[in-house]
Amino acid sequence: MQKMLKRFGVIAAAGAVVATLMPAPAYAYVYGYPVTTAPVRVEPYGSAHAVDTVDPGEYVLLECSLINRYGNHWYRTRGGRFYTYAGHYPSYNLPNC
Repeated sequence: MQKMLKRFGVIAAAGAVVATLMPAPAYAYVYGYPVTTAPVRVEPYGSAHAVDTVDPGEYVLLECSLINRYGNHWYRTRGGRFYTYAGHYPSYNLPNC
């Protein structure tokens, strides 16, 4: 048990160091953790080309939300180049794109 506590303590300390070395974001980014497998697409439409997939337990940085012309809620990923469908994620309170 002590080995396990030491290991988690080291991981927590390493995470704290990484968090302090990363620059503060200029926007309200959140880590989006999907509850189902979530494609990342080039446009906010289900028919758009998928460039990546985020599995449950993985994360993607989300910067804002938008509603496409079909009324579907999407999130724009950090950098503004890709989109992922909000139906795969819990509800995040992000500003509109």
